[in-house]
Amino acid sequence: MRASCGGVQSRAPEVGLASDAAEQEGERLSFTVTDEAAGQRLDIVLQAQLEGCSRSFAKELIVAGRVQVNGKGAKPALKLDSGDVVTARVVAPSRAHTLVPQDLPFGVLHEDASIIVINKPAGLTVHPGSGQADGTLANALAFRYDELSDAGGETRLGIVHRLDKDTTGVMVIARTNRAHYALAGQFQERTTSKEYLALVEGCVVLDGDMISLPLARSQRDHMRVVVDSQHGRAAETRWEVLERFQRFTLLRCRPRTGRTHQIRVHMASMGHPIVCDGLYGARKFLRRSEAGGSGQEVVLGRQALHAAKLSFVHPLDGRPREYAAELPTDFRETLELLRGARAAAGRTER
Repeated sequence: MRASCGGVQSRAPEVGLASDAAEQEGERLSFTVTDEAAGQRLDIVLQAQLEGCSRSFAKELIVAGRVQVNGKGAKPALKLDSGDVVTARVVAPSRAHTLVPQDLPFGVLHEDASIIVINKPAGLTVHPGSGQADGTLANALAFRYDELSDAGGETRLGIVHRLDKDTTGVMVIARTNRAHYALAGQFQERTTSKEYLALVEGCVVLDGDMISLPLARSQRDHMRVVVDSQHGRAAETRWEVLERFQRFTLLRCRPRTGRTHQIRVHMASMGHPIVCDGLYGARKFLRRSEAGGSGQEVVLGRQALHAAKLSFVHPLDGRPREYAAELPTDFRETLELLRGARAAAGRTER
């Protein structure tokens, strides 16, 4: 039996806001995977069963936990086997979650018919979620661009990958679903190249190394990610020292994987948390006097982590591209103060 998106919406246009429990349950759908559908992704097979629905809507149902395979939750990319039993509760998206266009500032490094490459500022969450309904990069993109991919869902238009709220730097945005799938595949297959600049606490002794520690969401504090050798997912970060200061070190980090908070947790795990990382470090802000300058004004009030470069194959022409984003003012001024203090100390020693 097939379910119809239109049928669900006609019964409950705003299911997410409905008070009736039966309406919130939605229309039930159950089917058995055929030999012809075996080997295909769950979201693709589900879309075929949902008349008039997009693949992004099917993916949203799966991510929301409304779809089970053989009685268990699953991910959109799960490859199905013949005979698998898929059950779903098909509920129309709530209008309360419609993405509202908002005029928020961000820098554009490149744009064409397929992609937009931006320089994300600090303080800007990438997309709605975890209690934040607006004021995000997704809202800002919806305001500035009429055409964005919807492969990631209606509240994540154009969003292929993420940076933490207070991390700055290069991000690539998809304007078409074709570009979205091509870019997402590169991130998943780890053929993209990402380079970050990180200012960490303390003087790092080694010139470089590779950190390979599995990461998982903390069971005690959902906001934190922890090293978890039993349940964690593989995570690798290669780093090298660029500059040393009296109490800090500037690193270049090249993550091979893209786990949540990966660089932040990996740096903290080796005893050198990122400067002003209030979640994994000891301080939330850095004063000018602490960076070698004069005065008690705060020069840095968020984690000193910047996505400096991003390389990938362009989804339209197939050519490799690399984009770079300049350091934001607060990070740059902090380094200038540290370099000035280092130079002054060198003159004193002579």
